[in-house]
Amino acid sequence: MISLRWVLANVLMIFSSLVLASAQAAYPVTVSHAQGSLTLNEAPKRIAVFDLSTLDTLDALGVWAAGVPQMVGPAYLQKAYAGREVVDIGTLFEPDYAALQSLEPDLIIIAGRSSAAYEKLAQLAPTIDLSIAPESFLAGVEGNLQLLGAIFDKQEQAAKLSSELEQALAATHEKSKGLTSLTLFTINDALMLHAPGERFGMLYEVLGTRSVAEALDPASVPQERPAPDSPEARQLREQQQVRLDAALQAEPDWLVILDRGAATGGDGKAEETLGKHPGIAAGKAWTAGKVFYLDPATWYIATGGYQGLMKTLKDFSAAL
Repeated sequence: MISLRWVLANVLMIFSSLVLASAQAAYPVTVSHAQGSLTLNEAPKRIAVFDLSTLDTLDALGVWAAGVPQMVGPAYLQKAYAGREVVDIGTLFEPDYAALQSLEPDLIIIAGRSSAAYEKLAQLAPTIDLSIAPESFLAGVEGNLQLLGAIFDKQEQAAKLSSELEQALAATHEKSKGLTSLTLFTINDALMLHAPGERFGMLYEVLGTRSVAEALDPASVPQERPAPDSPEARQLREQQQVRLDAALQAEPDWLVILDRGAATGGDGKAEETLGKHPGIAAGKAWTAGKVFYLDPATWYIATGGYQGLMKTLKDFSAAL
């Protein structure tokens, strides 16, 4: 996991670089990222993007990628790239190195799922890792927006988008002030809560609500899922159940739901799963209809994209 210290340092370095770039209005631009630094002597013209949140933000900036992974992401991104001549560069986990060699990109952008391929990709072309740490999510989104604006000479557009994001956050938080929530991840018939410090714990920061689940130290959260039916897996399920029961007893004002089953085109069962759970069905949030369903593909596959974040803020504000 990327440390909070790295994220904060990276954001500060990004803004320092932006001030310098703005003052000079020219390249080179030095980029600090999750796995090193890179100096670009000119704006990249042919880019390959393995991270859908970055692809989302680039789309908001009016920048097109020449190479994209097999698209199973949000509908708005699929629509944006429908009919465009782009190179299929593999999947979010497995790059197609032959396709990349044929494309000859002058910049490769990775994050999250594709981060493990950094060293091999960096041998093919200049590569940056724009992974965002959940415990510093909004700072990471803002930092990536400004960084991409600097790389592609879109500083003015990035500043405009940043201002609109700040306004959307302020408007939503004004309406959600004092409200509590519980973020739940559903997959088939299973429920998992996410508190601050866990993978989707950033949603409390985004929506401006207070978590009824106790925050966790990100360093204590297991990075790998234990083997099914192992003692570790059984212990984790038991701990989850205790935490979920305690959170539901606190009666959150809102339930915030991410349906994993629907994230990659499958059938979602979130509503059915929630309705069968006695602790949820008897709770005030469920009975009052205070259940906010996140767009599954946006949050599971394109977490941290500018457009997805703005739509979520708009939708939640309208629901309040």
